[in-house]
Amino acid sequence: MAKWIKNILGVIAIVFLLWYLSKHWEKLKVLIKLSPADLVIIYVISFWGALNNAYVIQRLLHALRIKPHFWDMFMLQNASVLLNYAPAKVGTVFQANFLKCHYRLSYAHFATFFVYLTLLMTAAASAIGLVALVGFYGVGGYETRALCAAFSGVLVCSIFFAFVPLPIPTGSHKLSVILRNFLTGRRYVVCEKRTLFVCAVFLVVNFVLVSIRLGIIYNSMGQNIHLAGYLILGAIGQVAMFASITPGSLGIRELILGAAAVALGAPLEVGVLAAMIDRAISLSWTFVIGGICTIWLWHKSPTEFRQAKKAPSLEN
Repeated sequence: MAKWIKNILGVIAIVFLLWYLSKHWEKLKVLIKLSPADLVIIYVISFWGALNNAYVIQRLLHALRIKPHFWDMFMLQNASVLLNYAPAKVGTVFQANFLKCHYRLSYAHFATFFVYLTLLMTAAASAIGLVALVGFYGVGGYETRALCAAFSGVLVCSIFFAFVPLPIPTGSHKLSVILRNFLTGRRYVVCEKRTLFVCAVFLVVNFVLVSIRLGIIYNSMGQNIHLAGYLILGAIGQVAMFASITPGSLGIRELILGAAAVALGAPLEVGVLAAMIDRAISLSWTFVIGGICTIWLWHKSPTEFRQAKKAPSLEN
């Protein structure tokens, strides 16, 4: 039931945004001026970001004592993003099954990998967003103070959950076994400080790429936002992707980016339109490249697709 509620919320959010944009369409339609060159640059940026993501996944999995092939991770990442638009996080489950089948990564260690990938992404984005906000905009206004508090909260929570020492239980109960398997993987990752640093650097680059993509869209619309503003929007866009109220944060990310644009001096309707254009471009990449990767992996690993609807057990 919960998965359908998420889908319904996503549809409601998108319908609301489309209705809102329609109310301002006469003013907004003249702003849509993305050129073919702009689109080429954006798709090159998307490809670069996908390569970076694949490398981060590969490097982080090395910390868990497995050595996956780079192009497997590239295809798996793109396929997972596409499949996660389906109910029940099918993409994440498929990713876990694929890594277990082909690289013998346990589900517990996959959970460790997934948690640390999320924490590194949110920490990198919020840190750069916080620096850009404080350094170029200050915290004098209500909106900037709210953004500063949000970035600070996300950064502190990410670092805390990534590095706070936790004892590994030794009991034989099911919960103890699950926690022990998860925390053993966590210990492997925490010990790899160099790996975490390299992954964080590549994720910062990814976050900057998202900022450039948004900057191209805003500039094509004739909006004069400070370069630091694009960094802040990029950071917000990255963090908002983890607000899994709807599949892929569909509609939610656009609402958040639209509200953030107001704090940076752009009208709400312009911020929402820019976020919707960014989403449309991202979806085109996801469905084309992610679709190709999904078909390839389906031919290579049909069993993992059949198992994708089954919830993995962290005991394994």
